[in-house]
Amino acid sequence: MPEAKKLEPGSRFAIYDLNHDGIISDEEMDRARDLLEMELREEKAEAQKRMAWAAIGSMIVFMLLPIMPFIPESRLATLASLSDMLFLSQASIVGLFFGAQAYMSRGK
Repeated sequence: MPEAKKLEPGSRFAIYDLNHDGIISDEEMDRARDLLEMELREEKAEAQKRMAWAAIGSMIVFMLLPIMPFIPESRLATLASLSDMLFLSQASIVGLFFGAQAYMSRGK
C-alpha cells in the first residue's frame, strides 16, 4: 500500500482535509467532489431562474411599450409584428424553466 502524502503547510488542497489530520483521504476527496457538484448544480439553477425572470421582465416591458407616449403611432405596426416572436420565445424560456422545476421536484 502506498504511503499517504502529507500536505505541505499552506497547501491549496488543505480545504479538502475535513478532519485536519494533514492527509486527504479518498473519502474526503469524494465528499469534496460531491460538494463541488452540488454547488455547480445550484449555480446553474440560479442562472436559469435569473434567465426566466429576465424573460418575464422583457415581456412586461414590451407589453407596456405601446402605451408609452414617446412611441409614435407609425412604429406600433412594427412593434406588433415583433411581439409575436418575442412573446413566443420568452414564454418558451419561462415555460421550460417552470416545467423543469416541476419535473425535478416530482422525482423527490
